[in-house]
Amino acid sequence: MHEQIWYVFQNEQQIGPFALEQVQQMYTSKMMTTDAYLYRAGWKDWRPVAECYEEIGVPHPQNKKTPDVQQPMKQKRTGAPRASIEGRVIVHNNGQLVIGTGVNISMTGIFVETTDQMFTVGERLKLTVKSDELAKPFNVVAQVIRYNADPRLPVGYGLMFENLDPLIREEIKELVAAHNAQPKPTNKAQ
Repeated sequence: MHEQIWYVFQNEQQIGPFALEQVQQMYTSKMMTTDAYLYRAGWKDWRPVAECYEEIGVPHPQNKKTPDVQQPMKQKRTGAPRASIEGRVIVHNNGQLVIGTGVNISMTGIFVETTDQMFTVGERLKLTVKSDELAKPFNVVAQVIRYNADPRLPVGYGLMFENLDPLIREEIKELVAAHNAQPKPTNKAQ
């Protein structure tokens, strides 16, 4: 992980420190409000995010050309095949709790669909995952790696498992293999 020297002030609250990559993720996933302020170790004062696009390495919103954020995600997913699941996922940080639905799972993590946006990128959370596709519910600690607010895709958190039980990992591996072995439906008109 890179040096965590960035702080964000928004919604009357200061959060951080973050690495530059985390600040970029917060901005691109719209977890950072447009009226937020940024501070970096070495700066004299807080600055509006609108004055910091170059420093944090994100495109200015008035720039018509926007990066394809889906392409890097598609490339990352090829390294971690996943299976769609239905079920309940309880996510909490001992202070706030969200109940979401599992959208997909891999041996490395899970995407939890929820519109409740209360956790930050980099935060460690406790999960309880319950799905009919799994033999029994399991508990695991996971880190928030992204939040998707784009309504064109499932809205929620991408979470990376930490120290997943080897038996659960094997069960997920088998579930993913079975899911990916099934023929995919086609959209041909009958």
